[in-house]
Amino acid sequence: MVWELLAIWAVVAAACAWFFYDEPSEQRRKLNERAREFATTPAWVDRRPSPSPPATVTPSDPQRLTEVQRKFLEEIRRQGAESQPVR
Repeated sequence: MVWELLAIWAVVAAACAWFFYDEPSEQRRKLNERAREFATTPAWVDRRPSPSPPATVTPSDPQRLTEVQRKFLEEIRRQGAESQPVR
């Protein structure tokens, strides 16, 4: 009976020692794998297509202006006319 209890405790102690020894080495191994992958893979590259430049809309092309743009230009013209001195 005593030998059986001693054997059980020996197995428990061996399992605990194995766990506490193996766990940090497993974490180091995983960290080394991640570091190796980070060091050897190419850097991340943004492969999205570059945005095209916005189309230039001039006031002389009113059919391409939106309603908001037309109102903005009218307001700018109105304020410009008000601010110019009369000669």
